[in-house]
Amino acid sequence: MPPVLPAEQVQRPSFLGVQQAYVLNPDTQILQPVPDNLITIAVRYPQPDQDEAVKFFLSCIPDPAKFLAEQHRKIASMLRSDKVLPIRYRTITLSLKHIEGLADTQGDTITLSLPWISSWATKSDLAAATLEFQGVITHELVHVMQYDGEGSASWWWIEGLADYVRWKLDLAPPHWGKRGEGDSHEDGYSTTAHFLDWLSERKLSQHLVQEINARLMAQGWKEEWFEELTGLPVKTLWDIYKAQQHQ
Repeated sequence: MPPVLPAEQVQRPSFLGVQQAYVLNPDTQILQPVPDNLITIAVRYPQPDQDEAVKFFLSCIPDPAKFLAEQHRKIASMLRSDKVLPIRYRTITLSLKHIEGLADTQGDTITLSLPWISSWATKSDLAAATLEFQGVITHELVHVMQYDGEGSASWWWIEGLADYVRWKLDLAPPHWGKRGEGDSHEDGYSTTAHFLDWLSERKLSQHLVQEINARLMAQGWKEEWFEELTGLPVKTLWDIYKAQQHQ
């Protein structure tokens, strides 16, 4: 019988649970585990010669798997804290399909809308389309990689962090609002992204993004973390942020 440890020493399971990945050789039927430090990437789309949207997308991002791998490395570096965090998902899939809207991420799968891609193809601006596709994929990849406190994290944090990473990687579109715009830190998306960028510049909270992401691996969301990490409630931080932008 194993020794009983004090409560503070018990290794509590994270929201991750158990991850197991294997490679199956269909000829030999040999199943081999994928090493824990490896990630598998899959890209799915219709035949380019049968879908003009796919053909246009690949003219913008010729090697989507390579782009995903590069962005995964960059995002991991941005979210890394002094704690050792396991990879949230060891498999990542990018799928181009006929769906409504722009993009959607469920678990480890990112889906881009082919009708949305087609709308960019009609603009005949390859550079702008490439920036938009890369930015949206990066935003969605953050959702695959960031921890969310088992679904408890506020939506403005989830979307704001994804746009913050997109902003820091120089993939923000021209139509985004400027720093200081917005009514609340809870506006999400680019408004929250600019706010988080301002917070990251302050020495008292330069690791706030990384620390909150690390806590969300094994804890539920607490807005009080902002005050704990900076000394000020998030609403007060927002008021200071707004005031400084209008000086």
